[in-house]
Amino acid sequence: MTRRDAATRGLTLIELVLAMALFALVAVMGAQALTGMIRMRDGLTARSETASDLAMATGLLRADLSAALPMLFYPPGGAAPQSALRLRQGVFAITVGGQPVLRPGADGMLPDHVDIRVEYRLEPSNQTLFRRNWAALTPARDDALSPETPILTGVTALHLRSYWDKFGWVDGVTPPAGAQSGNGTNADDDVTGPAPEVYSDILPDAVEITLETESHGSIILLEALK
Repeated sequence: MTRRDAATRGLTLIELVLAMALFALVAVMGAQALTGMIRMRDGLTARSETASDLAMATGLLRADLSAALPMLFYPPGGAAPQSALRLRQGVFAITVGGQPVLRPGADGMLPDHVDIRVEYRLEPSNQTLFRRNWAALTPARDDALSPETPILTGVTALHLRSYWDKFGWVDGVTPPAGAQSGNGTNADDDVTGPAPEVYSDILPDAVEITLETESHGSIILLEALK
């Protein structure tokens, strides 16, 4: 074989098979790396969305608690007043002050601040925490209640404790006996049984909310009200 023939003879069958095997190996490794990167991206995106939802929900809870007012809520239909802070039948309610709304004025729609009633409800069947609010503390009709909005999923339980001067921490948000104000000696009409609910227009010194979540475990929120 001449030198020219050796230089132009090309690849043998064995060399071609080896080259194809190397290309296939590199392609498989590249596909696995790409799949891993996509899975990592999807996982980071899911965790980021979960963290964002959690931050929004806890931010709403903190904002509502920090704006709590010692004012009773009067449901429509002549029902008995409800406490400024209330936990009953899985619904946590807060009287909140200074919420911005738009009202018509001489120069168009002008911002105003009103007192409203905010309610949080945990639905155990789908582990979702909902929020809704009444547009006033003395609504005339049921349509003053806004539709429920889901604010956090994956919540398995909601626990509340309140701190009262001279009594310390107690489960729930009902004032202990002896901590009632002048308006705190009556019972809500919507409660039956041997232990009627006492309503009060006073607030505890602090409230602790514990959210049991699937993704982040126990989330504890502690907010001072005074």
